[in-house]
Amino acid sequence: MVHMVSGDMDTTRAAQAYIIVIATIVVVILFWIVLSYWSLADRACSQRITAGVTEIGRKLFLNWMRPRMSEQKVYTDKDISQFHWTNGLPPTDDESPEWIAARDNGWEGYTITIGNDLAGTEKVVTLDDLKALPQVSYVAVHTCMQGWSATSRWTGVRLRDLMELIGPKPDEARYVLIDSYGLAQKMYDNRPREPFYAVLDLETTYEDDTIVAYERNGKPLETHLGAPARLRAESNHGYKMVKWINSIRWIKDYADYGDGRGGTREDSALQAFNGKI
Repeated sequence: MVHMVSGDMDTTRAAQAYIIVIATIVVVILFWIVLSYWSLADRACSQRITAGVTEIGRKLFLNWMRPRMSEQKVYTDKDISQFHWTNGLPPTDDESPEWIAARDNGWEGYTITIGNDLAGTEKVVTLDDLKALPQVSYVAVHTCMQGWSATSRWTGVRLRDLMELIGPKPDEARYVLIDSYGLAQKMYDNRPREPFYAVLDLETTYEDDTIVAYERNGKPLETHLGAPARLRAESNHGYKMVKWINSIRWIKDYADYGDGRGGTREDSALQAFNGKI
């Protein structure tokens, strides 16, 4: 014990060594108790502090990385999974009668609204309009923070190409907000379920592998996976990938939407705005 504490073998310091070890253990336990009570009492504040601290490391070691699925083609069709797990449930009649009507009509009438909230302008895009844009296709592994993974070929259009339909990016736009026809699977703070939305920063928006997908494994998207169109942002966790897309809008600041944290999971579950993996 003396050697571990002081680096020598002076047995006359044994009592001192034990006192230091016991005091250290007591301090650590007290710190853990205080920190636990504080973080549970003010989860939003503790999340902001934790995210701020961890963001330093993320900027140094993670944020600069970019997915290159469509460029490198690391995975091929022989790697794809026939089954793909998912979180969330498709919209119901009560939640979105317009989505239900489009589904029952073979997606005739389905639309995505492309908007510029800074100028108050918008454009309605049909599924045919979406498919008329330059197509991109790649195979990617979806690794969920809950522990499951699946490999699929995703086909669609780059988000940046879709947003060009409403004109050049507004100078003051710093984010893109995507919302769903469906509701969140669960609001983790126990409030009533709300329409699911996510916010992407400009870097993610302009990545080659950030797309609005309408096919998986060469077939139209399955209903439970976001049909007829969903977001894929391969540099991010799944909670950023909105399914059953309703609208996509340029915004200046996500603080003006929802609880101001940048998405449904950020608002309710206090997950980090930076969803990069």
